[in-house]
Amino acid sequence: MVISKRPKIGLALGSGGARGLTQIGILKVLNENNISIDFIAGSSAGSIVGAYYALYGNVAGFEKAIRKLSKKDLLKLAYVNSTRKGITGEKVMEFLMGIIGDKDFSDTKIPLKIIATDMELGKEVWFDRGKLSKAIRASISLPGIFYPAKIDKKFYLDGGIVNPTPVDVVKSMGADIVIAVDHTMAGAVKIKDPSIYSSLTRAFEIIRTQVAESKIGKIDKNVILIRIENKKMGDSYNFYNKRFIANGVKIAREHLEEIKKKIENWDRD
Repeated sequence: MVISKRPKIGLALGSGGARGLTQIGILKVLNENNISIDFIAGSSAGSIVGAYYALYGNVAGFEKAIRKLSKKDLLKLAYVNSTRKGITGEKVMEFLMGIIGDKDFSDTKIPLKIIATDMELGKEVWFDRGKLSKAIRASISLPGIFYPAKIDKKFYLDGGIVNPTPVDVVKSMGADIVIAVDHTMAGAVKIKDPSIYSSLTRAFEIIRTQVAESKIGKIDKNVILIRIENKKMGDSYNFYNKRFIANGVKIAREHLEEIKKKIENWDRD
């Protein structure tokens, strides 16, 4: 009797600002159902959740830290140490260090790549060595909000600019099946009296969506796309609300049967 080989499963965790917290709920469900992850690629918000999961194999500690944050705490992260050039990121780095610690990529249990944008070359960069906190800071450097991250004399911008949902990255790592969490636009939203800030953020959403569509292309049979619809999640200012994590749990459970069937039927694909 031939024992079928278990497929290698990769996670592509996408950018999406505060909505990225839904990924905590998704990973909770995967963990509860003993769905082992072999590779992780994370962009922007997905880099934070992905790094934590790659280190510890669960998101329990991360969820606990997020639930402790008040709205006041979040405003401090955003506005303390800001300059005319943007948010310096010092408080964000302190927060990341509190969650991730002074860890390197070599400390992860699961192979991990973090996506950022080389500001000078305008090209995609995959970090897979060095300090996790530095790579994450580069990956979350949203233009117009955060001052670009500087690593070894080079500046980096948000990974969502070049690869919002890094399916191709995790495939290149050796994944047979990819579970992709996508936070790009799922449809139209109503716009009323847009401000400069809302116009900028909407423009970035449109760019991310266009890039994601070209990157992911036609979804093949080995990619399970979990799309988080923006209009159902509310705006980013509400991310301190626990509904993001709860919604992630709900969405993951809706896709659970599909994921299990894909794994079980792998040798017949």
